[in-house]
Amino acid sequence: MKSFFKMFSDSFKSLKDIRTLTTTGILIALAFAIRTFSIEITPDLRIGFTFLATCTIGMLYGPVVCGMSTFLLDFIGYLVQNKSPRAYSPQLAMVVIISGIIYGCLLYKCDFNNKKMVSMIRIAAARTAVILFCNIGLNSYFLYTLYVNKNFGITNLTADGISGFAAYCVPRVIKNLVQLPVDLVLLMLFLPAIKFAYEKVRSQFGHAKSAA
Repeated sequence: MKSFFKMFSDSFKSLKDIRTLTTTGILIALAFAIRTFSIEITPDLRIGFTFLATCTIGMLYGPVVCGMSTFLLDFIGYLVQNKSPRAYSPQLAMVVIISGIIYGCLLYKCDFNNKKMVSMIRIAAARTAVILFCNIGLNSYFLYTLYVNKNFGITNLTADGISGFAAYCVPRVIKNLVQLPVDLVLLMLFLPAIKFAYEKVRSQFGHAKSAA
C-alpha cells in the first residue's frame, strides 16, 4: 500500500522537474497531432492512436502527470476540433482522467531490461483495463445518457432503455475489441523503444552535465 501511494507522490514530485514538463509537453503535442488523423466512424466513435503518446507519459512520469496530460489533451482537442454544439462534459473528462491514471499506475517505471515479461503483462493489463472499463464501460454509459437517452440511468432502468443501451454499445464493443490486439502489438513494440531512447538521452545528458 505504501508503494502505491509513493507512486503518486513520486509522480507529483516529478512535476517540479523542467525536463518532465518539457517532455510531457512534447508528447501532448505529438498526441494531438496523432489525434488529427483519427478515423471518425460516428460522432461518438473513432479509431485513433493517441494512446501511444499518453501511455508513454504514464510509463515515464506516472499517474499524476498522465492523468493531467490526458485531461489537457482532451480539453484542447475539444476546443480546437469540436464540430458539434455539445458542451464539454465533466463526466467524459473524468473518464479521460481515469484512463490516464490507469496508464500511469500500471506502466510507471516499466523495466524492459530485467523484467521484460512482467512489463509486457503490465502493458496488456493497462490497455485492456482502459478499453473495457473506460472506453466500453464508462464512455458508453455517459455518451448514451448524455446524448441519446437522457432518461436512462442506473436508478431508472427499463426494458426499452436496457435494450437501447445494449444496441448502442454493440458497435463500440466490436470496434474496441477488434482494435485491442493491434493496440497491444503497437505498445509492446513502441514503449520499449521509447524507454531505451529516453534512458540513453537522459544518461548522456547527465554525463554532459557532470562534465560541465
